[in-house]
Amino acid sequence: MKQNNSGCAMIAVVIFLIGAILWVVGIALWLLAVAVPIVGLLYGGNFLVQAWAARGVAQNSRAVDAELEALARDASFDLAETITRWDTLMLTKGIGTQLQGREEQAAGIHRRLIAAHQSLHAATTPRHRIEAVLHADTLRATAQSFL
Repeated sequence: MKQNNSGCAMIAVVIFLIGAILWVVGIALWLLAVAVPIVGLLYGGNFLVQAWAARGVAQNSRAVDAELEALARDASFDLAETITRWDTLMLTKGIGTQLQGREEQAAGIHRRLIAAHQSLHAATTPRHRIEAVLHADTLRATAQSFL
């Protein structure tokens, strides 16, 4: 027996399924067409807010760096002045000061002064600059007490 079924119903079902799939894809594309610009605007706004916050942080960072630079410059100038006075003390061998006859102690303080001056110029990070300035000021006060 031969079936005279031409498969018309099968073709209709396949066409209906393809149409349903395309209809779902069309709805998804419409939703994406609405969602993508909205999400893009939200991300753009987020980036704008982050950039604005980063700008404020950068301005504060520049102000702190400028203040640290001024502190380091002042400490370096004061230390250079103390080194100059200490050179004179070394030349006169401490005559008339507390270090008269104690040249080794004077030479040790002189070396520490020069090392502190070099460390002020070598400090690159803010933390190292602060430490170098504090060390230089402490050492300068100690050296001034002998002058």
